[in-house]
Amino acid sequence: MEAVEPASIPFFSMFSAGSEVLVTLSVLYCIISNLRGKPLPVILMGCTIAFEICVNVVYMTIRASEADKSVELSTGMKIFFALHGTLSLVMILGLAVLYVLSVIDIKDGRETWFRRHATFSWFMLFVWMLSVGSGEVIFFMRYGGVLFG
Repeated sequence: MEAVEPASIPFFSMFSAGSEVLVTLSVLYCIISNLRGKPLPVILMGCTIAFEICVNVVYMTIRASEADKSVELSTGMKIFFALHGTLSLVMILGLAVLYVLSVIDIKDGRETWFRRHATFSWFMLFVWMLSVGSGEVIFFMRYGGVLFG
């Protein structure tokens, strides 16, 4: 990949990389606190998922359309980007479904889906971290030299 000047790092890329960390902290807090017996923070988790879909999924879609046309990316990198994008999309859609199921559980007076399926919930958080981690790796592969000299 060619060198990138600091002024040429797209704002949306920087915003998305930073916000992804905050989204992840929120997801971890909501699910882990619920797994530990506290009520699911329904509003926080709903807002987090809505933000993730409205901002970061849109960002990934824009970047994916550009990555496919990029001549500076190797075929291996394009595959890595595609796998990351696919995993990220599956994770946010899955999280949204599990959130809705948990809200229904709360309304019906049951434990949330996350508490009833604790092992899978922990596995899902692990895969979420892989998804976010791969996105941060992509960002730093592209812009890390500019940010850190």
